[in-house]
Amino acid sequence: PMDARPVLIIMAACIAMIGGIYLGAGYILSTMVLFAATAMAFGRRKPHVDLAIGFAVAVAIYLLFSKILTLTLPQGPLERLIG
Repeated sequence: PMDARPVLIIMAACIAMIGGIYLGAGYILSTMVLFAATAMAFGRRKPHVDLAIGFAVAVAIYLLFSKILTLTLPQGPLERLIG
């Protein structure tokens, strides 16, 4: 039988990401939370490390999209700092 807990965690994290972007948290913070929640859903129990990895991945993706590909991602406080 399928374990519904990881699916529900990831679904909640996706909804939180959409809500975070809608409320102005921006792409980086929202993606960081999604990454950490997904890692938790898969059984990892080091949220501080997962948040740090999620932050690094989100910043790298943001810079790739905004600086190299010149595409716009949702702006929040961290994105405004990067410019």
